[in-house]
Amino acid sequence: MLTKWMHTLIDTLVASGVRDFVISPGSRSTPLAIAAFLHPSSRTHVLVDERSASFFALGLTRTEEQTRPVALICTSGTAATNYFSAITEANIFELPLIVLTADRPHELRGVGAPQVIDQVGLYGKQVRHAFDLPLPEEQSLSYVAHVATRSVLLAMTEPAGPVHINVPLREPLIPELDPLRTGRPVGTLPRFAEQVTTDELLALLSTKRLLIVIGPQLSTVDTKIILDYAKHSQIPVLADPLSQGRQYKTDTVFAFYDTWLKNETVKTAAKPDHILRFGAMPTSKPYLLWSHDIPTTVVGHAANWRAPQLHTTLLAGHPSQLLRMPVTEHDPAYLKTIQAAEETVGTVFTTLDQEDLTEYNVVRALNTLQGGSLFVSNSMPIRDIDTFLPTGTPLRLLANRGANGIDGILSSAVGATYDAQERYLLVGDLAFIHDVNGLMMARTRPITILLINNTGGGIFNFLPQQQQLESEVFEPLFGTAQHLDFGHIAAGYGINHQVVTSISELKTRLAEPTTVTRILEIRTDRATNVLKHRAIWEQTNHALTEYFQ
Repeated sequence: MLTKWMHTLIDTLVASGVRDFVISPGSRSTPLAIAAFLHPSSRTHVLVDERSASFFALGLTRTEEQTRPVALICTSGTAATNYFSAITEANIFELPLIVLTADRPHELRGVGAPQVIDQVGLYGKQVRHAFDLPLPEEQSLSYVAHVATRSVLLAMTEPAGPVHINVPLREPLIPELDPLRTGRPVGTLPRFAEQVTTDELLALLSTKRLLIVIGPQLSTVDTKIILDYAKHSQIPVLADPLSQGRQYKTDTVFAFYDTWLKNETVKTAAKPDHILRFGAMPTSKPYLLWSHDIPTTVVGHAANWRAPQLHTTLLAGHPSQLLRMPVTEHDPAYLKTIQAAEETVGTVFTTLDQEDLTEYNVVRALNTLQGGSLFVSNSMPIRDIDTFLPTGTPLRLLANRGANGIDGILSSAVGATYDAQERYLLVGDLAFIHDVNGLMMARTRPITILLINNTGGGIFNFLPQQQQLESEVFEPLFGTAQHLDFGHIAAGYGINHQVVTSISELKTRLAEPTTVTRILEIRTDRATNVLKHRAIWEQTNHALTEYFQ
């Protein structure tokens, strides 16, 4: 019965659209792991570190345009607790993880048996639903198939997110192998009906001084629909890098707003009558502060409330509605104001020394890449990408912008770029250290890691802690310099490592084809980085004030 039970569970998951199974090795999960490994249509990945495995699975959900459900498998006990951070990210960022945790049978729970914790409802509110299966028996086979099918539907239905299936198992744990080598092909993922055209959306689109903002959680297809409509109607669009909007270079798409919204004169001149936002809240803090008192409508679904400004209105809908909307007319002077602000900042950026070995010039060097997927760490890297990456980039940009943590970055990057032709990661030293075991999987999937080493938490140098605290307090609590030799760390994992000493050298290395994972370490100074960023802001602020006086 164990064999039939496992085959029903795994085969139904596959037939419902699950292709990838990420396995954390263990004893109690033996039948689950074997069934997934032997299924003819599955793609399995074995990672010994559960935490790394969970973030790798999180990344795998995003290898294609439409997110795909990915299954995680682990043994009983504390193994399952290591999945919690990735599950939290999946919950907030709406990524369809299906977590299969093996468990001891019911009679061994709560009696002091080894490797037993209370796994029922382990992930609490972080999952869309939690199932605790019965022990394998003939009468429950139809229920197992139901749970597998329903789990995929729950994981994919808006709001998408993680689902937990707890699987109690008695010994013996070794199933028959041959029956597990059969199975159905990967099924078609569920598609959900689009919202119909609404008068409310048309009224908003008719606002004379309208600003469209696109944030994370949009597919490239949806972003293109929005940008095409904005182009035809001459509506300015602020494009967060994770919206994929920066892949387009038109006179209505803008990238440098994080800089020009620091200028008081521009903030007034660029103020629209209404903001229409698609996707999650953008990365930019200047945008967040500026938009606080501007009437804003977010188009999406009710569970995707990404609006720290609590006065924001939610309109149930989808970008595809724009395909049926008529072209609307808008104030041309407003678009010209945004264009002027963007051009002014862009002109200042062209005057910056592009060979200076700075963190923002590392971002600008990425413009030399011809394509591929770039995963970006939270903290300073995503902010520099947001500030300095122009429109027209060929890169697909990805990041964990749900909980915005620095945990699991390397593993997420390897997963999220898994099916790309060219794979890149931009990461700081602390985030890299935090997930160094991700290098185990990186050995098998070549990725170029741009490691910004400023010996510590560089973002804190921009925050009030650095200015208001003595160095004796700031450095141990926030600077947290580690002074590690990344060459030795890389060698321990069998990874190529090189210290890059100039931007020209970085561009040369990026242009070189590679069939192995490599770390390109760029060493910078935290204090100098802050000063140079502030010097740029002074230049742009002066140029903007001069233009808009």
